[in-house]
Amino acid sequence: MAATRMSRDERRLQLLATAAEIIRADGTNSLTLVSLAERAGVSRPIAYDHFKSREGLLMALYREYDQRIGRAIRQALGDRPESVDAVVSVLSTAYIDGVLAAGAECDEVHAALSGSPETRDFLRESREFYVDEFHSALAPFVPLRRRADFAVLTGILGTVEGVAREAAAGRLSRAAAIAGSVTVVVGALRRHAELTASTRS
Repeated sequence: MAATRMSRDERRLQLLATAAEIIRADGTNSLTLVSLAERAGVSRPIAYDHFKSREGLLMALYREYDQRIGRAIRQALGDRPESVDAVVSVLSTAYIDGVLAAGAECDEVHAALSGSPETRDFLRESREFYVDEFHSALAPFVPLRRRADFAVLTGILGTVEGVAREAAAGRLSRAAAIAGSVTVVVGALRRHAELTASTRS
C-alpha cells in the first residue's frame, strides 16, 4: 500500500511517533529502521532518508524529548517567577512532568544511547542543553557563572533528572519527586550563594 503523502516535517513526526509506539509495545531492541518502515507503512528508503541509522533514529527521539521539555520550561518561566524558590519549582515541575509524559520509552532510549560509543557526545550535548536552560533561569537570582559553576549546575541537573527517573519508574510520586527536587536544589543554591559571598568578602 502506498504511503500517505505528507510534507517532510509531517513524515518525520509520524515516524518518530511510530518509533515511540514500537518501543512502548516491544522495547528498544525491536526498533530498527526496517521495523519502523513496516509499522509506519512507508518504504525502507524513506526511513533511512530521515534517520540514516538506528542510532540516528534514537538520537532524534531523544532530541524530541529534550525539545519538548525545553519548551515547557520556557513556557512556565513566561509567568516570570519572582524568587529562586519559585524558579526551582518551575524547573523541577517542567522537567519531571516532561519525563513522566514521555513515559518509559524515554528511559529505554537513553539506555540504548548510553551503550553506544557513537552517541556519547550526543548525550553530553543533551546534558549541556539543560545546563544552559537551568543557568538562564537561575542566573537572575543566584550568582551562577556558566563555566566557573558548571559543577554546581551539573549537580542541580543530576538531582532533578534523578528524581524524575525515579518518578517515571513508579518509585516516587510526582508530588514527592517535585518536593524532593526543590528541597535539595534550593538548599544547594543557598549554600553556593553563601560560599560565593564569603570568598568575595
